[in-house]
Amino acid sequence: MKKLLLIIGIVSVIFCVLFLLFAILNLFGYYHVLDGSAYFYDRLYHRMIIYFVIGIVFAVIGILFLTIRSKI
Repeated sequence: MKKLLLIIGIVSVIFCVLFLLFAILNLFGYYHVLDGSAYFYDRLYHRMIIYFVIGIVFAVIGILFLTIRSKI
């Protein structure tokens, strides 16, 4: 059980990092695209928000599983 919690915690933290990097990439694109339509800017902004929220959720899940593992 401890090994399963450790694996799930580590995978969740890895997904957290990936989603936060995607959010940063969309934020960078939002501020550095020089010629784009309003729809394109809107998509970049909304994807940045969605990836940021999903990254935070995976971070909470990962920390929760790692904390539960340490308590067992």
